[in-house]
Amino acid sequence: MNINDYIAYVESLIHSSPIIVGYHLKIDRKTENIVFISGNADFRDASVLDFKEFIEKTEEGIEKHKYGYNYRRGSDVLFRYDNAPDPGARGLASFPHHKHTENGEITESRPVKLRDVLEEIERLILDNSS
Repeated sequence: MNINDYIAYVESLIHSSPIIVGYHLKIDRKTENIVFISGNADFRDASVLDFKEFIEKTEEGIEKHKYGYNYRRGSDVLFRYDNAPDPGARGLASFPHHKHTENGEITESRPVKLRDVLEEIERLILDNSS
């Protein structure tokens, strides 16, 4: 997979989601093999996912150096995944990967992908609408 394929993959994830009603995507190419992708997705329940990924195409494939997925309703954070070296996450076995919860806790997290986050949000929205 190259950078263009990865960008197309991100767009296909967004387009295929039955709960996304709008989105904005910004592609900032640093080099042919490095890109900063950022944007947001608006969901049918008025919640929003703000996201960013710093991606590099290497010999091994696509490598995600930095990421952040901030799921919110208005200014209230519902959860956030990232791999920033947060001092509050230093004691976690998964450091630097972690999740911020709605109540302010920082918990362990494996490295997540946009697909994982969209699936989690979809479960939350569908569970709350039944």
